[in-house]
Amino acid sequence: ARAAAGIDDLVVATDDARIAAAARDWGATVEMTSPDCASGTDRVAEVARRRAEADIVVNLQGDEPELDAEAVGRLVAVMRAAPQVRMGTLAHAEADAAAMAAPDVVKVGADGEGFALYFTRRWPVPEPRGVVLRHVGVYAFRREFLLEFAGWPPGRMEGEERLEQLRAVERGVRIRVVTGAKACSGVDTPEQLAALERRGPRP
Repeated sequence: ARAAAGIDDLVVATDDARIAAAARDWGATVEMTSPDCASGTDRVAEVARRRAEADIVVNLQGDEPELDAEAVGRLVAVMRAAPQVRMGTLAHAEADAAAMAAPDVVKVGADGEGFALYFTRRWPVPEPRGVVLRHVGVYAFRREFLLEFAGWPPGRMEGEERLEQLRAVERGVRIRVVTGAKACSGVDTPEQLAALERRGPRP
């Protein structure tokens, strides 16, 4: 995260004292949040409420240890260059069909302008439209929109897919998808953690 261009301030938001202590040990700024946060977005929104000076807030989740720092920097640059874009995210091409078939791997269809048409866990994607990519759980928000988003109740599509970004899609919010050149796998299962430990960090 520190290697990403355009990040002015890096904050670790957590309700866990162990995570806070570990983060402070490597020099991170830490903000403690409520244990009642239902999602990472709610946690980030809680911190954003305290930081009125922020314009763009990027949610980098702890289960994405192989982040493409260059792609994160481009996501920030896109948000800064296009004030009308209220929310953005990352994705990359994935040639491994077995990986795409896993329900913990989220797929996103992007249109010709680089905006999300849909997000799904299903594979094959029913009635695919646009370019189908592997989604990366990184989100950038305008601060005002993040606070608005966090106050919305979950929608039907979000409940069916268990994907909170669909809350925005259902309300007609266009989510900009920035495509990274490097594959980066999230860690959602013990098997994925074991695979990460076996191969070590990717260059």
